[in-house]
Amino acid sequence: MRRRVLLATLTAGVLAGVSAYMLTCTFFSAWVFGYGQGDAGYAQKWRERLEPLADPEEACGRYPEVVAEKFENGEWIFGVCDDSHRSHWGGTIVVKDSRGQVRALFGHVCGPSFLKAVLKMQDEKSLQGFYSSRYLHSFHEYAFQ
Repeated sequence: MRRRVLLATLTAGVLAGVSAYMLTCTFFSAWVFGYGQGDAGYAQKWRERLEPLADPEEACGRYPEVVAEKFENGEWIFGVCDDSHRSHWGGTIVVKDSRGQVRALFGHVCGPSFLKAVLKMQDEKSLQGFYSSRYLHSFHEYAFQ
């Protein structure tokens, strides 16, 4: 009898854990709750990581998930993104630029390589070109607290 109670308790715990994971951290959560449109916690975490970094080389060397772009005019930008399709917590881009600004943008991040694609496909190869990119027109800037 004791063994059955233990097994039932263990099974219930595993099922609860798997269910919680499925509903918060997978594409299934995006399907159930909708695509992610930004996460303040993710933005704050990456702001704290990116802010002290001096340049794209240091950022890419420290964090393999960081993507970067250097423009011919000397400007640069680096950052990370969290895919909206991965979970309902996705939908966040966090970047640091050569002006020293760290900014977070909330919107539909379409795939894990979205930021890399935007950096490569923008029409005007500059910071202004990035921030005014047609690929980011539906994003809004998150105001850090």
